[in-house]
Amino acid sequence: MTSPKEPRGLARKRHRAVRVALLTLGWVLLAIGFVGGLLPVLQGWPFAVAGAAILYVESRWVQRKVRRWPQQHPKLEMFWTKARVWLRARRKARETKLRARNSGP
Repeated sequence: MTSPKEPRGLARKRHRAVRVALLTLGWVLLAIGFVGGLLPVLQGWPFAVAGAAILYVESRWVQRKVRRWPQQHPKLEMFWTKARVWLRARRKARETKLRARNSGP
């Protein structure tokens, strides 16, 4: 006997109509976010973030694109890594400074 196939990726096994609805919602939110970024009236980033999150969970194509990004853009990945290390060191120094100030005389 063969065991049932495990769903690949992050998405659970969903009904086809639900999956199509979520993918459509993700793309629509991403488009609204893009348009909102161009228009001064509408804040687009919340829509873009929500759409990107939905698409990342539901679409294997988007997952592959996101995971391949560091390989295709090594300079940007190196810059991102250095920036994260710098921010972490800065946060640690700030916390040390605050502890020293609070435990003072």
